[in-house]
Amino acid sequence: MALLDPLAGLAGLSLAAIVALYFLRARRPIHQVPSTLWWRPITLDRQAAAPWQRLRPSWLLLLQLLAAAFVVAALLQPALATAQALSGQTVVIIDTSATMQATDVRPTRFAAAVADARTLVGRLGPRAKMTLIAMGPSPRVIATANGDRQLLEEALSGLRPSDGPADLQDALQLAVAAAGPHPSATRLVILSDGITQPVSDPVTLPFPVEYRKIGVSGENTGVTALSVVPGVAGEEAVAHVQDFGQVASHVTAEMFANGNLTDARGLRLSPHAGADVGFPVPPGTTTVRVELVPHDEYPLDQVAVATAPLPERVRILLVSTGDLFLQEALTLRPGAQVVTETPSAWRPSQASDPAYDLFVFEGFVPDRLPASAPYLVVAPPPNRSLGTGKALSPGPLVPAQANDPLLYDVDLANVDVAASADMAYSHFGNVVVTSAGGPVLMVRPATASAPAAALLGAYLHDSNFVLRSAFPILLVHLSEYLAPGTVPAPNQQPGTPVTIAPPPGATRVAVTVPGGRSQVIWQSKQTAAGTLLFGRTGTPGLYRVEVTQRDGASTSSYFAVDVPGESISPQPSLQVTGTAGKALPASSTFQSFWPWLAAAALALLIAEWVVYHRAG
Repeated sequence: MALLDPLAGLAGLSLAAIVALYFLRARRPIHQVPSTLWWRPITLDRQAAAPWQRLRPSWLLLLQLLAAAFVVAALLQPALATAQALSGQTVVIIDTSATMQATDVRPTRFAAAVADARTLVGRLGPRAKMTLIAMGPSPRVIATANGDRQLLEEALSGLRPSDGPADLQDALQLAVAAAGPHPSATRLVILSDGITQPVSDPVTLPFPVEYRKIGVSGENTGVTALSVVPGVAGEEAVAHVQDFGQVASHVTAEMFANGNLTDARGLRLSPHAGADVGFPVPPGTTTVRVELVPHDEYPLDQVAVATAPLPERVRILLVSTGDLFLQEALTLRPGAQVVTETPSAWRPSQASDPAYDLFVFEGFVPDRLPASAPYLVVAPPPNRSLGTGKALSPGPLVPAQANDPLLYDVDLANVDVAASADMAYSHFGNVVVTSAGGPVLMVRPATASAPAAALLGAYLHDSNFVLRSAFPILLVHLSEYLAPGTVPAPNQQPGTPVTIAPPPGATRVAVTVPGGRSQVIWQSKQTAAGTLLFGRTGTPGLYRVEVTQRDGASTSSYFAVDVPGESISPQPSLQVTGTAGKALPASSTFQSFWPWLAAAALALLIAEWVVYHRAG
């Protein structure tokens, strides 16, 4: 409540004046009496009127004081602050990312954001429009209504936080689309802690923007990475624990193997410091979990899960005249089983043999290339279908584009290739490695009608390529690209689609999500599965992929989804600005109720008049 005219409080001095009148000596008229016996009552009356004596209870005084007090209160003009109704169109972005589950704001940041959104819904005018957008890994519009508060309330009641990041860029695009052709009548309110995926550049929107920061604390300790690696005495689970806050933390990292507690280590971390902690993995372990105790205000990143599966078997057929360097490079991939044969032993029927996951041809191109299995052709002779010509001297090898994942850790600086197939006019695929003489390595991704393939033009016997570390690393990368395992890397982030590539002969693929519910994502006995995309990875935990073959046998592999450890410190601002045009409406207005006080004062004066006349 506020006072619109506080100076009117000086009128309160009238209450003191009323009380003073009851203390002052009253003037009495002159009375003549025939006898002194009549003086006594007059004397008593004059003694009662003596000033500064104890004040006796009086209904008249009480009613007069109350009436004066209500008059003074009315002059002060007290008013209640009430929310101003929203007009035009309001777009509200509600952050539903993982960090909004932090409990530094009770009960959670997400609950506080929903409460703020409900307040905005309550201010919606009868003809105003509001659009609610949930900002998670995949932002979406959850409700749009013209004055229908119930519809918006129901959408907020059904909203739940996710375990993934907040995609601010896509959320802003939805907000611009919701504004329509008249953005000047639109205002945007963002309810978030500001921890979002970075936008490409600072964004300026064609309407006013208000960012309401939610969250007060940034104290958090989390597991940022967990993996199972070979150790001196067997496999070892290595976790990285990071303190993101301003205060030193003392936590205990507990390691569980197949759900059983096997080890624990105490850690004391300085502010913004991290440490690696290793645990021995017992033989036969398939899954490990590292958990930090006690939990802090953001428990999601205090648990990480990783898999420790056996290397998945990859069957490779190498058709070559006997290049040991190529054979050894292919066997460096974990689980690879390489079978070799000469070009003269090759049979066209082998191109459709489901027993092999990858075909590698060196110095030889069969008349019929595999149509369902991926293949790699090395040092090809002139071939019209591949677009290769006679050998030439390519010169220094350079990447065709920066940061190509196939060339990760591949150092081409000291590679000297004297001869390579002329691929200048080939349209085989995308160029990965090139030179002054033209492309040296080209790859073609898998499609619905053709498998993935690669073409390496370098003649291995006319170069020092096989003597450099770049060669085996590149061959492992190529084999993993052409013939990926059934599941991708063992650790994924929530909400990230996962690529599943069942081997030839698979008839059914099912995924069991955390909690035990199994989902069949592909099933067919006639067509090959190809590459499958599984997007229901929003829940952290362990996922099992079960592949059934034609003979009924099934194999299982695993991958884990973890919430990455990160700072939960609320951001003071976002890389978003709005126009300086139409300002956001005032958050509140004042409703005065002085007429009610004046009416009460009048009623008291009438009551005082009635009491006075009844007493007389």
